Amino acid sequence: MAKIEKNKIFDLPIFLLTKATECPYISKKIEKRLATDITNNSHLHDELALSGFRRVENWMYRPACDSCNECKAYRIRIEEFSLSKSFKRITKKNNNLLSKVVKNKALKKHYNLFKKYQNERHFGGSMSQMSFDDFRSMIEVSPINTNLIEYKDKNNKLIAVMLFDTQKDGLSAVYSFYHPEYKKNSIGNYMILNLIEMTKIMKLKYLYLGYFIKNVDRMNYKIIFSPGEIFEKGKWKLLNV
Repeated sequence: MAKIEKNKIFDLPIFLLTKATECPYISKKIEKRLATDITNNSHLHDELALSGFRRVENWMYRPACDSCNECKAYRIRIEEFSLSKSFKRITKKNNNLLSKVVKNKALKKHYNLFKKYQNERHFGGSMSQMSFDDFRSMIEVSPINTNLIEYKDKNNKLIAVMLFDTQKDGLSAVYSFYHPEYKKNSIGNYMILNLIEMTKIMKLKYLYLGYFIKNVDRMNYKIIFSPGEIFEKGKWKLLNV
């Protein structure tokens, strides 16, 4: 008789529903998330990403709100993307910066820049209260292939940082921050353009940008990077803009 072994419960993904909290994007809305810890199931990351999930540390999550479905995972079709005139101007403004891919190891210089960014751009938000240990967890805790891109000026001063993941069909922009003085240079968009170019060089199909919300300015800017797709009703479809 063949020997049958029971699966270890911790080798199976367990999905949890978070408690209801105030939505950070749409007023008078309540947010819930479906989440799972992939520490012991890192192989599930890419499959979950294809189903609209996002990663934060060793967790994958996606919105699961009772009365709202405004958050849509968004990804850029790399093969069809081309630089517009405005994107070319952004590239020119920042072509003096030097970029380098490094390990996802949190350094004090990263944290200091992160705090400056939070205090100038998102003062009072939950992330502005993060300690160095909190920041280090965000950067270093990952069960998949995760790296940083550092951007420095000609004097070797750290200007911006992008945290990103690599998956089988593309790259995923996890989080970025930069020196507030460089806002006028549209450096946030420049870092995305840089990731698009990296994705193309690696011959991958998509760049995942997180969630798109149609009527929220800080979440709908993603559509300028087109053509793009949203995950809706269980499948990816082209977003017409």
